[in-house]
Amino acid sequence: MAILTTIGRKLALLTAALFIALTAVVILYRVAYAGHVLPNVSVGNVDVGGLSATVAEAKVSARLRALHDVGIPLKFDSETQVIHLQQFGLNIDGSAAVKQAMSVGRRGDILHRINESSKNFFVGTRLAAPLSIDEVALTSEIADIATLYDEPGRDIRLSINGTNVNVLKDTKPGLIIDQQKLRNDLLASAAELEFQPLVVEKISTQPSIDPGTVADAVNAVKRVIGKPLVLVYQGNRYTVTREELGSFVASASEGNKLTVHFDTVALSKFVADLADKMNTTAKNLQVVVNENQVVSFSAPQPGRTLQEEDTILLLTQALQVRLQGQEEVSELSLPVSVREPVIDGSAADLGIRELIGTATTSFSGSPKNRIANIKNGTRFLSGLLVKPGEEFSTLQSLGSIDNTTGYLPELVIKGDRTVPEFGGGLCQVSTTLFRSLLNAGLPITARQNHSYRVSYYEKDGNGVRIGPGLDATIYSPRPDLRFRNDTANSLLIVGRVEGLLITFDLYGTKDGRQSVVDGPHTLSSIPSGDPIYVESDTIGANEKKLLEHAHPGGSAIAKYTVTYGDGHVINQEFKSYYRPWPERWLVGSDTLEAKKMNSAITSVTNEAAPVVVE
Repeated sequence: MAILTTIGRKLALLTAALFIALTAVVILYRVAYAGHVLPNVSVGNVDVGGLSATVAEAKVSARLRALHDVGIPLKFDSETQVIHLQQFGLNIDGSAAVKQAMSVGRRGDILHRINESSKNFFVGTRLAAPLSIDEVALTSEIADIATLYDEPGRDIRLSINGTNVNVLKDTKPGLIIDQQKLRNDLLASAAELEFQPLVVEKISTQPSIDPGTVADAVNAVKRVIGKPLVLVYQGNRYTVTREELGSFVASASEGNKLTVHFDTVALSKFVADLADKMNTTAKNLQVVVNENQVVSFSAPQPGRTLQEEDTILLLTQALQVRLQGQEEVSELSLPVSVREPVIDGSAADLGIRELIGTATTSFSGSPKNRIANIKNGTRFLSGLLVKPGEEFSTLQSLGSIDNTTGYLPELVIKGDRTVPEFGGGLCQVSTTLFRSLLNAGLPITARQNHSYRVSYYEKDGNGVRIGPGLDATIYSPRPDLRFRNDTANSLLIVGRVEGLLITFDLYGTKDGRQSVVDGPHTLSSIPSGDPIYVESDTIGANEKKLLEHAHPGGSAIAKYTVTYGDGHVINQEFKSYYRPWPERWLVGSDTLEAKKMNSAITSVTNEAAPVVVE
């Protein structure tokens, strides 16, 4: 027993001595590197060990600038595309990363410090850079990439042509981007401050619908389109034909079952067209101009608005009753609201005396719905007052960009379908307004270029090519075009559409400021890449249809200088990054392009023949 006690005392003394020695080493270690990061510490792949906080932050910042300018390459089979982190709403906090590096071996109690310092001494410490993430932007950009490179499959589905219900049996497997893995890889690469290419992986999808469920789906569609539906408002009657009802119906899958649902986009477009016939716009302000001088406002007018969201809900509920085989609804009363105008003071009282900025752009070649959206957006902005010191938001002023405010869908490609999206063309409105703000010398507080180059925005109002870099995209909930009224008086926004030209005039009181825009200057150019083909059953089997011309990617810069009347100068830079955008085609199933795609997918997935409904 005495021997064991003696051994225990010696072990305790040895442990205490070792603890004291380690403590001393840690203290000496920290003293030797006071004000510096401990050796063997890195932020991602940037070694900051032994550096002072200032030098470490400078080194990390240099890496961030390089990453910001160069971007991260994405490899799609044999093609590589460079993306920039700001496109994905990713921001890296270099200062926070250096603070974490400085804290290694210096945080927690003495035992934690000893443990952390010892581990760092022998194996080193690698820290991930702190990220802030805009989830909406990240998800949206990854979805856009998937739209370009996905090769969607086809399952059993219904096609409604007029009042005929057809079963399409030409199934095939698909090959689509693993969006979750791409997201994780992007975040990991950004946190590591890494430039190495990321290989974008694809996953296969297989047809799964049970042919035995098709008959019930066909019968459900026939119940929906059995008879027309009448919409009523103050004695006016609008008939929804059987063919129009059929356009609202689409098929989908629930597990292995073919089901029927209502196409909200088609419903929204129908209601938007109806609203365009019924609505009258309330006029709060109507400016009268004489030789560029605002002399008075005309009387305001009340407006009548179809409540489009409520109308869509009523339609959907009525069709759902038919779908379920319940008692049919044959007539609906339309919900309409009347909006009274707001009467404002005179132009003179508000300081609206003269034209201070103007810009014009052309939308020649635009399809019908795009033109309608440009006109509607211009009406929303025209007549708005911006008070002194107030920040103006274009998105907030345009109202909800959906089926509730008169906007129409415009076709875009998503996967192997062409689908409408509300508000297509509104960027023509924001871009024209942006250029009028530059001409007026007003400070821009938020502006974002398009993801892709768009030909509409690469010319001035006279049709002269100026190149990319003076566009301003908007898309709810972001990005937005915003500016601040830093004049001493209110500003009046007046927009107009004449023929194929849109113009924004800004009225207020001149205060002696002068503005100059140097650019836009193209900094780099990236080839558009090989054409993309999307097989579709909406065209003939041997037909091809060009949906979008190719656009090269690259970067551009415009420098904006405002010299105020008192001599002080404000400078802004507008940097733009554009992704390459290949030609996009719809192709029929018997075209050479479709056969090559199907052959490639079959060889990759090695699947058996598709399911056929007998």
